[in-house]
Amino acid sequence: MTTQKPQSQAMAFLVSALKKNKKAAYGDIKAAADKKKLKLYPIMFGRAQALLGIVKSAKRGTGKTARTTAAKKAGRPTNSSSKSGQVRALLGTGMSAAEIAKKVGCTVGLVYNVKSTRGGGAKRGPGRPRKNATASVDGIDGILAAVKNSERERTGLRSALERIQTVVASALG
Repeated sequence: MTTQKPQSQAMAFLVSALKKNKKAAYGDIKAAADKKKLKLYPIMFGRAQALLGIVKSAKRGTGKTARTTAAKKAGRPTNSSSKSGQVRALLGTGMSAAEIAKKVGCTVGLVYNVKSTRGGGAKRGPGRPRKNATASVDGIDGILAAVKNSERERTGLRSALERIQTVVASALG
């Protein structure tokens, strides 16, 4: 590792103390720093040790977390012997979900689940858009138009309910 210039007085104190005694304990150095009214944290101790080459440190972005993240992004290996693997193989053939389920011996739900979780397709949206998404409320005219529209919808629905009521009454009576 190349030695870098410490950023703060506390880090400079820590580096100089570790240069004097590479086996010094964090508690001893912290006590000395407290006397000089310097704020030390355990992470600084570890960084100073790595800076001086006392402990080995991996290059940033190559540690355990980065490796597991990369493994997740790589995707799951295809296992053609499992039911899910068989479903994945048959999805590209153009068969319907029911046909695939019958051939593999699984439920149609599993076929849809595998289909939704496999990559490559267009990302699904958040859901159904609002009914009034296009209605704009620009001032009083917009509000008035929205009220008239909802009143028109209400009368249409009321007349449909009345027709339903008469059909049900005639069927029962």
